[in-house]
Amino acid sequence: MTRQLELIDTLLADGRGEFTFDEARAALGVSTPATANALRQLAAKGLVDRLTRGHYAIRPLGSLGTSAVTESLTLAVGAAFEGKEHRIAYLSALSELGLVSHPVRSVFVACTQQVRFTTVSKRQLRSIVEKPETIHLEAEPIGRSWRSNVERALFESALRVDLTGGVERLAEALDSGSRDADPKRITRLATAFGARGRAAERRLASLAHALNLPLSLDPVVGKRQPVIRLDTKDGRVEWTDVRYRVAWNTTIDELQAIVGN
Repeated sequence: MTRQLELIDTLLADGRGEFTFDEARAALGVSTPATANALRQLAAKGLVDRLTRGHYAIRPLGSLGTSAVTESLTLAVGAAFEGKEHRIAYLSALSELGLVSHPVRSVFVACTQQVRFTTVSKRQLRSIVEKPETIHLEAEPIGRSWRSNVERALFESALRVDLTGGVERLAEALDSGSRDADPKRITRLATAFGARGRAAERRLASLAHALNLPLSLDPVVGKRQPVIRLDTKDGRVEWTDVRYRVAWNTTIDELQAIVGN
């Protein structure tokens, strides 16, 4: 174990919380099988955490027996998506920003290319392919990763309600984040995404207005524009907001009970 502990000590001295298999092999100066065996022993003793294939993280002191991803989702995602344009997005971004109360078990990441792995640090991965020109719009760098900011997280959640956990989760997130969100940034995102983006802005505007939330969105909606659904995956219509021409699959009272108004 002495050599293995020296590996961890060296990495920590260099300010490294994560490392690759190749970096470990070079630092240890041993063969590939010997490196794999050393890393298995370190993982078994609770000293490192395997993030994804070929990527590892050193568990923080005092966190032995827990996964390093519980300390930093960005650490795990940054290692797994190294070299790829990506963004922690949708429900994972809402959770990381503290906009939803229930734990999020899957990891949601937008990326400009398909990936073959399906888990990140033992958590199910939902990878969504996105165009390079929008991947970092209203996103912020977090360590070696990127994450949607408040405006982007709310906007994309209205864009893809199915990746948010439903209208109830979207309403909860909007209630938590509406005071900090800049409506001008959301409008810019809506313009960048075209017709789909303007539909997402209408959903947010409808929710904010009906639930009396402090988000001043007021997109121009003509009387001849088609009605859109609040949740595209739910065909029920409980109420239609004629101002923004949005058909709700739930009632205002039901959502108000969730946001506490």
